[in-house]
Amino acid sequence: MQLHTRLRARDLEEFFSQVGKVRDVRIISDRNSRRCKGIAYIEFFEEDSVAPALKLSGTKIMGIPIQVQHTQAEKNRAAMLANLAKEQGPTRLYVGSLHCNITETMLRAIFEPFGYIDTLQLMIDPETNRSRGYGFVQYREAESARRAKEQLNGFELAGKPIKVGEVTEKMDHSISNMGSVLDDEETDRGGIEMNANARVQLMAKLASGNQMRPNKKTAPAAEPDADIGQKVREMLGGSKSSSSDPSPCFVLRNMFDPSTETDPYWAEEIRSDVIGECSQLGGVVHIHIDKDDPNGCVYIKAINGSIANACVNSLQGRWFSGKMIKASYMQPSEYSKKFDGSEYLRDKLDR
Repeated sequence: MQLHTRLRARDLEEFFSQVGKVRDVRIISDRNSRRCKGIAYIEFFEEDSVAPALKLSGTKIMGIPIQVQHTQAEKNRAAMLANLAKEQGPTRLYVGSLHCNITETMLRAIFEPFGYIDTLQLMIDPETNRSRGYGFVQYREAESARRAKEQLNGFELAGKPIKVGEVTEKMDHSISNMGSVLDDEETDRGGIEMNANARVQLMAKLASGNQMRPNKKTAPAAEPDADIGQKVREMLGGSKSSSSDPSPCFVLRNMFDPSTETDPYWAEEIRSDVIGECSQLGGVVHIHIDKDDPNGCVYIKAINGSIANACVNSLQGRWFSGKMIKASYMQPSEYSKKFDGSEYLRDKLDR
């Protein structure tokens, strides 16, 4: 404010009462003369009174036009609330580089473990009725979206890494007619800025016919009544052995992150969990946790190939400590070379 030096608190209370009930008035006074320094703070009972009070700026009191504005604390509070709403509110992600056989139901099965999904849309080519290779997922909570982006961006799905990033501006409904913009370098920088230039570039790209085409060599799309969990695991790869007689040896990836493990017994806990899961399917004779492996690898040898096949199919694509497990077979010779003497093990391990 810009106030007369002889202005009293009672004068300010009476003046601002025209827009709302005043709780408190504090005039900043000179320590020696006790006269007003030209600054005062007004507190209302109701927050709704602040907006009309700001409109009084320029009005004269005792012949001097006053300046009314938010206190710095109020500005900081408003900024904090705005940031908090942004951090906690709904967040929309784009998902690109999807295999053409991935269905909307499969996509939901992959993203739903991270949190409640408000909307999920897989973009479909109306002419071919096939996926265009990208879609959008909107989470109810921003934290859910953050975890999904962190874990799934670059994750290999059906033999190709998918792209997951936050949509940094609201897009209008015409996005469904724009084709895929998710497979260029812009997505690798963490988001899509749909400004005027970006829209022009996007439409130019679409005009040149730069769209994803289904791979003719891929298998047909999953039937609606198929086992979605199994289909997703098969699309992720590794759920089937390359030979007719499955290897009893396999490896699980994404089981842990050595840089974040703090519990001194974390490896023992993982060992116990894995043995417990595999025991329900027949059991294992050997397990090794590579504690320093950044890929979080756990090496396992089952009692026989059939049990290993059941374990791989059961664990592939499941979630463990916020990470999606990737299971794949190892040749017995490769396993024996890595773990000397493991070829002679026959006794089932207990937890």
